[in-house]
Amino acid sequence: MEKILVSTLYIVSTPIGNLNDITYRAVEILKNVDVILCEDTRRSRKLMTHYNIKTKLRSFHDYNEEKILNEAINYLKIENMSVALISDAGTPLVSDPGHKLVKKCIDENIKVVPIVGASSILAALVTSNLSPYPFYFYGFFPRKKKSYESVLNGINKLLCTSVFFESPKRIKETLLIMYKFLGNRKITLARELTKKFETISYFELKDVDQMNFINKGEYVILVEEAKKNDKYSNKEVLKEYYKFIDMGVEHKKSMEIVSKELKISKKDVYRIVKILREDK
Repeated sequence: MEKILVSTLYIVSTPIGNLNDITYRAVEILKNVDVILCEDTRRSRKLMTHYNIKTKLRSFHDYNEEKILNEAINYLKIENMSVALISDAGTPLVSDPGHKLVKKCIDENIKVVPIVGASSILAALVTSNLSPYPFYFYGFFPRKKKSYESVLNGINKLLCTSVFFESPKRIKETLLIMYKFLGNRKITLARELTKKFETISYFELKDVDQMNFINKGEYVILVEEAKKNDKYSNKEVLKEYYKFIDMGVEHKKSMEIVSKELKISKKDVYRIVKILREDK
């Protein structure tokens, strides 16, 4: 059995669905630390019961993070306890609370040890039929218009696969927004990974409007990288379009000129200009 270190924070990965997807090392750590910090004690207790882990659970989530942070540092630094941090599913800190705690531990010279395991991002990526590296992970797709415009304009030219999380209630709306800003791209959707009703779907953004989505289970969205000949961002195309509009050139003719000068399709110029007009 691995010796548990005192005054040490263990970042422990837990299953993302299938309870068998946990390492022997993770189980041993969870059984033998002094306290486990978890998002939801009710959800974590199912895992603890399954593996006969009787360690004390302490709730640690976005709403009490500041309060528990100081308590956890006291456990580690003053009481010389060993502490494990877990999330509801997968690897902690990835779209979950914990970053402030890890930062504080490092600032206080408290040892932090990663215990690796399941990750929905990597599970989706390796089954996506898209380039597995490099990839860009954002987290949950932003809800505010200004935020998602900024994100999508930023990844519009990225030569890597982009990965997002999204709720089942917003998945179709989000994919339609992506099509509006990015044009047609190959897409992979993964939901309920490692569970009984695991689903991995492959399609293109242009087909989203005709699709029906299951309103259950968090989605991982993987978006194909930009084409290597996509030399111009939406903003650059729009700027060029307005250059001709300001010169008095008619709307349709301006788009034709931009298409020829920038060597991009009329369809893409139309899509980008349409975005601008809708946003005015």
